[in-house]
Amino acid sequence: MATIETRPSAEQWAAAIIGDISQAVAAGDLARAQQLAGAAIMHGVRHPTCFNARGLWMQQTGRHDLALEDFQRALALKPNDPIILNAIAMSLLKLNRVPEAAKAIDAAIAADPNNAQSHYRKGIVAATAGNHDVAQAAYERAVEIDPNHAEATASLASIAARKGEGDKSRALAKRALELKPHQPTALLAEAIVDLGEKKYADAEARLNRILNEGYLYNEARSAVLGLLGDAYDGQKRYAEAFATYCKENEELRREHGHRFANSRGADAARNLIAYFESTPKDIWGPPDDGGSLPGAPTEHVFLLGFMRSGTTLLEQVLASNPRIVALEEKGLLHGLGDVFMTSNLGLDALAAIHGEELRRNRETYWQRVRNHGVDVAGKIFVDKQPLNTIKLPLIAKFFPKAKILFALRDPRDVVFSCFRRHFRINVTMFEFLDLADSARFYASTMRLAELYREKLQLDLFETRYEEIVSNFEEHVRALCRFIGVEWSDKMREFNKIAPNVDIRSPSATQVRRPLYNEGMAQWRKYEKELAPILPILQPWVEKFGYPPA
Repeated sequence: MATIETRPSAEQWAAAIIGDISQAVAAGDLARAQQLAGAAIMHGVRHPTCFNARGLWMQQTGRHDLALEDFQRALALKPNDPIILNAIAMSLLKLNRVPEAAKAIDAAIAADPNNAQSHYRKGIVAATAGNHDVAQAAYERAVEIDPNHAEATASLASIAARKGEGDKSRALAKRALELKPHQPTALLAEAIVDLGEKKYADAEARLNRILNEGYLYNEARSAVLGLLGDAYDGQKRYAEAFATYCKENEELRREHGHRFANSRGADAARNLIAYFESTPKDIWGPPDDGGSLPGAPTEHVFLLGFMRSGTTLLEQVLASNPRIVALEEKGLLHGLGDVFMTSNLGLDALAAIHGEELRRNRETYWQRVRNHGVDVAGKIFVDKQPLNTIKLPLIAKFFPKAKILFALRDPRDVVFSCFRRHFRINVTMFEFLDLADSARFYASTMRLAELYREKLQLDLFETRYEEIVSNFEEHVRALCRFIGVEWSDKMREFNKIAPNVDIRSPSATQVRRPLYNEGMAQWRKYEKELAPILPILQPWVEKFGYPPA
């Protein structure tokens, strides 16, 4: 009797291919998973596993916009799924949509509060946003749920290293490496501790081993190169250090260049220079103070200048005074620049703003301060954001009574430090990945500041990094007189409070030390390498009275 072959039904075929896709994903074979998913979708299968698998492949290959579309299709078919929400959060993070990423990961935790991976990723999102206390708590919760979570343990080691807690960091790193040998964040934490202890040769050996073993995630390689440059610098091998910093920045340019092909921070500075060079002074004054608001500080201070000009050090000094509260780089003016400072029409509107519109925008600013848990009533409030220098017209209009502390440092040290130090890459920080771009951006920002001082009514005090280091008490007492606060002896011990303060700057480890003069004239070690940009900076070196080469 002949055997009769029966073809599987459409439902059976769909179930089988979904099972195959799930197995491929579980095995880490995302290429095969996405091929199977594509075939299933082409044949009309609409199942979250298909879209999730294809999204994971897109995510792995760096196409996060396409990945996000597929993850969102999967979520529509399976609402509140914590695995899909995790994937959405990571793609949003890669697309620099950090607030949305935070909402997605919070939704994942709400759906499954005991998922260690969700808490770990909440830490990643919070750290990216600069909310390091939240990040640390999230990593700790992940380890509480899963004591064998190597990545969360390694992240805690990294936090401890950056706080200068060497013994704690090494213990956590050791634990993470026991769980997962070659875990890159743990290895990096150990190298950071080595550098902090001036064990430069040990750091070099460790970092080269990390590079050679090939266990790095893409994001970690540039961080390793930056630390390796510091290890060479510590051993006075300056040519090797500079070459390594260049290599680090070249890799970052390749990784992020597509994001800024049509938008550069320097372009905005040039446009503002053109506008203010041709705009008469009288349209910018006198300012409307907009009236007082309940719960306002006794004095409002903006700490500006340029990145790596000593603003983090100065903020920590000021924040050690009991009458002063400070927030560091929280984007309190975020959004206003887009409205008022991206076109001539917007700038004209800003010049004319008054009354209710002014009051409403000021209240938005203070609500953001409150959202960060800061009570400014009866205190002097310091808003530290160096590159709000570019946004001085906003400050002059919305807060005409505010005092401006303008931080200066030798332009050559500033630009070299921006080039060598790690920042989270955005449209502004991208300028620092090329030495000439860094110098030109610095020169443009200083030119803008010069124009603003001519055209705007600003209550401004120049403070110099070199003066703080070499003549600390006299200089800080002068700052106190300017902002209207009495000197406090606690200001001499500013470094002792730093570990309890959220510090996003690359200066984090330096401000935990007592004052030291190693940061002055660093550029001279690299004078040969910096020679091409010195002519760009020379006018500002002369203007600010720094010694010639």
